[in-house]
Amino acid sequence: MNVLIVENESSTILDLKATLGSLGHSVVAVASSGKEAVQKVGNLNPDLVLIDIKLKGEMSGVEAANKIKDLYKIPVIFLTIFIKNCLIKSFGLPEDAVVLNKPVKQEHLKYGISRAFSKIK
Repeated sequence: MNVLIVENESSTILDLKATLGSLGHSVVAVASSGKEAVQKVGNLNPDLVLIDIKLKGEMSGVEAANKIKDLYKIPVIFLTIFIKNCLIKSFGLPEDAVVLNKPVKQEHLKYGISRAFSKIK
């Protein structure tokens, strides 16, 4: 599976690349802003997007993910350090959103991927 990572932190990007690789997936590109993420999805057609909820720039991770899901029907997994439900709700995520805490553990990513794909119809 080809994955687009949307993240600002280089250490998180390296960890995600290693974890995805250990699961047999490839990272096709990395984006650091919501606008760049939407463009790269349109150009590269990844199978999955891992996106940080809080991104720098004018478009948040939640806004970018909503646009990606609306335009391309690609599953999205949100990444955050704010795993508590009350904080997640404040970001405007849908109740069925797949959200993983950073740093992402391999078993959580594997489960998150299966959940994300079960939500795309």
